[in-house]
Amino acid sequence: MTVRHARALPLLSALTVALAVSACAASGPVRSTGHDRSVAPSGSSSGPGPSPTTAATRTTTRPPIQTNRATTPPSHSPSVSPGTGVTPPAGTLPAVALAGAEPSVRFPRNDPAVGAGANPVVSAVPDALWSRMVGYSWTPGCPVGRSQLRLVSVNFWGFDGRRSRGGVVVSSTIATVAAQAFAGLYGQQFRIRQMRPMDSSWGRNPKGPGADDYAAMSADNTSAFNCRYVGGQEASRVYSKHAYGTAVDVNDFENPYVADDGTVYPQRYFLVRRGPAPGVFSSSSSSAVRAFTAQGMHWGGLWAKPDYQHFER
Repeated sequence: MTVRHARALPLLSALTVALAVSACAASGPVRSTGHDRSVAPSGSSSGPGPSPTTAATRTTTRPPIQTNRATTPPSHSPSVSPGTGVTPPAGTLPAVALAGAEPSVRFPRNDPAVGAGANPVVSAVPDALWSRMVGYSWTPGCPVGRSQLRLVSVNFWGFDGRRSRGGVVVSSTIATVAAQAFAGLYGQQFRIRQMRPMDSSWGRNPKGPGADDYAAMSADNTSAFNCRYVGGQEASRVYSKHAYGTAVDVNDFENPYVADDGTVYPQRYFLVRRGPAPGVFSSSSSSAVRAFTAQGMHWGGLWAKPDYQHFER
């Protein structure tokens, strides 16, 4: 080896090290792949952050599920509401498309949901509500009084696609059952048009005691206690199960009632349209019907003169 070659080797080594250091500086520090995927940096070009589904997958610790409440349904990817061409806002479902027949109010102004999931609450009938019931859904001589009734408040999915809150007044004997049944419907994303107790806001029944159930049916209102005679058979003066608070009517318009004389209340359109559809109790094996029958309630849809809206105990 010549002296010239021996001197060239240290120079070559130094140049190699310098080039390696320069390359590392240009590429930046190496990041942990696992840590980098769990939290997206603010302003990242990949979007506003992880989707709800992805975030839920990455969570390792989850709060305990409360057995008396339905969990909140998973968030949905934006989709166009049928017949509207409008994308619903986050946290809602698509609005139900216009049907061949509609109730008096298509999208009632419901109260907003309270809390997470169905959040069912059973309470005594409040003074303000009772004052509206007296002389309408309750009159002297009714088979049950205020102390035997309860208000069940619960969140539901409206036909407008929003989480809403409503309530029904029922007998204390079925209050827990009703709360669990409506929580089951919420978990299935079953649609309910509106849920308002029968009181002075509906007016008086033109065919006997009680609040005007015919007006409530036309508005597709879900209700329970109403001290009235059997609908369509008022001449018999026989109190309905609703007069005892042991019956619930859900989505009257989508689930009509056939009286003994063959008259259909409130409208015939859905009488022969019993296939799965928003707000419809399609069959005894459907999950919506089982939400009630699993609690020991009986479905009027199996009667010779069907009452598809009706559940009783």
